Amino acid sequence: MITHLTDFSDKLSPMLVKELRQGLRARSFTMLFLIFQILLGFILLSASASSTTDYAGSFASGVIFTMFGIAALFIQPMRGVTALSAEITGNTIEMMALTRLSASRIVLGKWIAIISQTTLILITIIPYLILRYFFGGMVLLGELVFLSLIFMTSMAMTAVMVGMSGTNAKLSRILPVIGFIFMIQIISGILFRGGFNNFMSYCTLSDLESRVGIFSYICFITYLGWCALSHGVSVIAPAAENHSTLRRLIALGLTCLAVGAGFHPAVEGPALLVIFVIILAPAVITALTEPSNLLPPICTPFLKRGLLGRMASVFLLPGWPAGVFYTVLLLAISSAGLLAAASPTLSPSDISEIKIATLGLVGGILLAALLASNFSKQESKRFTNFVVFALASIILTIIPTIFANINNHESYLWFFIWNPPIFITMADESSFDKNQLLTAVMIVDGIILSLLLATATIAFRGYREILKEAESGLATPTP
Repeated sequence: MITHLTDFSDKLSPMLVKELRQGLRARSFTMLFLIFQILLGFILLSASASSTTDYAGSFASGVIFTMFGIAALFIQPMRGVTALSAEITGNTIEMMALTRLSASRIVLGKWIAIISQTTLILITIIPYLILRYFFGGMVLLGELVFLSLIFMTSMAMTAVMVGMSGTNAKLSRILPVIGFIFMIQIISGILFRGGFNNFMSYCTLSDLESRVGIFSYICFITYLGWCALSHGVSVIAPAAENHSTLRRLIALGLTCLAVGAGFHPAVEGPALLVIFVIILAPAVITALTEPSNLLPPICTPFLKRGLLGRMASVFLLPGWPAGVFYTVLLLAISSAGLLAAASPTLSPSDISEIKIATLGLVGGILLAALLASNFSKQESKRFTNFVVFALASIILTIIPTIFANINNHESYLWFFIWNPPIFITMADESSFDKNQLLTAVMIVDGIILSLLLATATIAFRGYREILKEAESGLATPTP
């Protein structure tokens, strides 16, 4: 006998139940849901009444994908922009901790609540898909795979918004999504080069290339979403909890797996470089901007493992000082993997441009981290300062490049080589020697990295006192 359900199950997380109740009752979701249904129904019925069968089918697919894409890729993720900041500003995080809700359950509850609402919108598309099937010309598997990709991308973007919502500045919460949308546009431009029908056939997974491409994309958005949620957990978690070490170990393991993949003859250097950028970028940025609020209980697990644990603590302890050494380790491993990878079928000039662009990107991240480590008075604002310095670096790359192109004085750009991203634009100019640029960017990156290592070494002295305190706690017998 089926009983009447009047409330959520007690087995569900209280945070999830709370967010679901508030989200489903929110006027923003109610209006979105109703407008979505009304527009879809009106447009599809109009298309079926006034168009030919072939045109009505493609038009119906376009309407469904467009409407669902707007709702799932923009409106729903933006609802997570204040997911954690509202709790932080309202001083309710401590009250939640008293209810034995961990930081992980709080973040996951907010993320799953938004995803559940997006799932509800996805379910309501099924009747329209049935109507679209009778129009004819439907690539069933391709369109289902495409809808699934939109939904999974929405999950990743929502994770990014929820994870970044705990930062202090609103700019730091919005920029990752802008970058993610920009990335989606680039990927869509590549995939849609042959038109919508070609992309639908690509989504049918009929060949190995399509299966590998879509699987790689799913792995990428999954990793990005996990990194964002993990960052959100570490922001609201108590200082005595260590969420950094596991995150760094996973990124380190993925980097080693990528190095192993580089030995396969089918994996060329440029493809491996893209893999390294995807893995290292979130891990490095997070490691270089973590607050250095280290407590003795966090050091205890490392000290219990003797000399090996002490050596690992240099790279795996939370905080940006250890994050600098961890970054150097990841860069060293990835560089070794690129050297061992198969030689690409590109011209020497193209290879030099790829190297210059990569080193310029790495140098820009290191420069922003160096400035943030020296000009951040509050540890909680270190990530915000990193974003500000990174934006300033981009602006100081774009403006001189525009000025140099207008006045035909490309040599003017040499005055800005202290800003490594400038080498990316210089590599596109035929007036610069590629080998000379490669040497210059390596020198600039080396100087920035040396200064960052020196700063981290000085800051790491404070860690030694905490390690000694934790060691003395281990030596003191418990009563």
